[in-house]
Amino acid sequence: MFFGWETVYLTSNLDEYIRIRGNLMDNGVSTKTKTNDNTFRQSDMLMGSNTNNSYEILVRKEDVYKANEIIRRHS
Repeated sequence: MFFGWETVYLTSNLDEYIRIRGNLMDNGVSTKTKTNDNTFRQSDMLMGSNTNNSYEILVRKEDVYKANEIIRRHS
């Protein structure tokens, strides 16, 4: 879907997603986000289903090493 981009981080925690993406952007790394929005519906609750949103952070292939260094440094 995003040619030339690679996933560097995946989380279901919104605060963590915001923090990591902010650190990348503050350090000059362009990002894109893929989300898996599993909106919680009342019918899911009745069925006992447990849904979570997930946030996938992608960076340009040439920025993968830099992004991983930033993520490791701020973790």
